[in-house]
Amino acid sequence: MRVPFLRRGAAIAAVALLLGPAAVRAQDAYPTRPLKMIVPYAAGSAADTLSRAVTNQLASQLGQAIVVENKGGAGGTIGTVDIARAQPDGYTIGLAAQGTMITNQALYAKPGYDSLKDFTHIGLMANIANVLVVAPDSPYGNVGQLAAAIKAAPANKFSYSSSGVGTSHHIAGVVLGQQLNKPLMHVAYTGAPQGMVAIMSKEVDMGLYNIPAAIGLIRGGKLKALAVTSLQRSPLLPDVPTLDESGMKGYEVTLWFGLIAPANVPQDRVARLHRELDAALGNPALRTKLTEQGFDMAPVPLASSRDFSALIRSDLEKWPPIIKALGATAQ
Repeated sequence: MRVPFLRRGAAIAAVALLLGPAAVRAQDAYPTRPLKMIVPYAAGSAADTLSRAVTNQLASQLGQAIVVENKGGAGGTIGTVDIARAQPDGYTIGLAAQGTMITNQALYAKPGYDSLKDFTHIGLMANIANVLVVAPDSPYGNVGQLAAAIKAAPANKFSYSSSGVGTSHHIAGVVLGQQLNKPLMHVAYTGAPQGMVAIMSKEVDMGLYNIPAAIGLIRGGKLKALAVTSLQRSPLLPDVPTLDESGMKGYEVTLWFGLIAPANVPQDRVARLHRELDAALGNPALRTKLTEQGFDMAPVPLASSRDFSALIRSDLEKWPPIIKALGATAQ
């Protein structure tokens, strides 16, 4: 026998009242199984280092494993598309970078995703600067010497590596060439580790890599640091000047990383992930570890998810016109 709609609704309400807190607990049980974290960059990159450290802490707090899946390539667009297309159930999260969310919107006619519409923006995690590096036995001991050689050579004579089109490594080289009024040849590799090996083997002349990815090779004497891309010197490389103070006035290329998920994740799960990210970034051991590796960690208490969306919206208004004016392309 069919129960009339109103009667059936009343019956459901009555059951919910009888179950009380148990029903609420069932709804709030998320997560009940392992999560997946998609990192749109290669293993061993700064993005990967940050992602694994934060997800390890999140897994501990959530009581569920988080499997990190590296999906690099095409400047991060391949993995970022996979984040956008995942089920919006809170069980797939991903790394957002300034390169994937902002730069790629200027470089690619069809990156495959809309940075504002296709994602749930959870929270900012960290900022980092890059460092200009050459081979240890490079004849250039400072930016002035390198700049003079670049200016005296034909366009595209000097080459630099990156982990792909649209990465901060790529854009930093474009901006450097623009400052010197001499284009540099961009050579894209599958990841930051491969790009830095190319510098050491002298396949390319230089690179501008994220400090966390390059710091170990610099300390090990396998790369020589000439300058950092932030306006302030890095605490990890106090003797290395900034490009700004090395004659490239106003030069600044830094980038941010954040946590995202597909669009339309239930709001209660977004709130849970934001709450746990705030706790993770406030963990003293994690914060110290990542700071010592060159990350400028986001302040805690963590800004809201709406604030993270506002940052993305603001950067989309600011950076694409600048990148297009520099002539950077995905080719």
